[in-house]
Amino acid sequence: MYTIPDFATLRRVLDRLYHRYDPPRRADGDDVLGTLVRTILSQQTTRAATDQAFGELLESFNADWHRIAYAPTPTVEDLIRPAGLARQKAQRIQALLIRVHDECHRYDLEHLHQMEPEKARTYLLEFKGVGPKTAAFTLMAACAMPLFPMDTHIFRIFERLGWLDPSLSDEVAHQQMQALIPPDDRLPAHMALVEHGRTLCRARSPLCERCPILRDCPTGSPPPVVPA
Repeated sequence: MYTIPDFATLRRVLDRLYHRYDPPRRADGDDVLGTLVRTILSQQTTRAATDQAFGELLESFNADWHRIAYAPTPTVEDLIRPAGLARQKAQRIQALLIRVHDECHRYDLEHLHQMEPEKARTYLLEFKGVGPKTAAFTLMAACAMPLFPMDTHIFRIFERLGWLDPSLSDEVAHQQMQALIPPDDRLPAHMALVEHGRTLCRARSPLCERCPILRDCPTGSPPPVVPA
């Protein structure tokens, strides 16, 4: 049985996740290109590793995209190695930066703010290494577009909560849950849910006894009762 939660239930679950994971919220003036590069770095790794790799990359080149674009690729690889897949990500980031400058004559994607969400998403998908989730997350986080990208962690959590029918197509599921999450919650909800799926609500052996939303999860296993 799958039921769309009422607002009170949604609010309670999100607030408990926020308390546990303290996700970031969007700040005015987020840089679109920087957000895209950081999101590429975040693929298949943790937030802490992403923070380290992105910070070292910007610090080493004084946040100069031109220097990053034309630096020796092994140098970029070494700086972003904490995020994993360093060779692949370094090549894709440098190719992305060079193409952005060739097309826009500057290292800047701020024009995406003026585009319709679907057109902006289609544009980003033209870059190698930018898939649907990376494109949607960048536009949600940096442009405040009304998008809510879901990965396997978020799908799993929503299905376990009984909020999402697993028989739905990805497109319908995205539309349904995107409409459910209030715009101001989309970035922090995405970040908190992904962290929750990685650390506690894992695909195998979920740590239900440590889950902050166990009381709202019909499929969760309560902690064992210890005999007195």
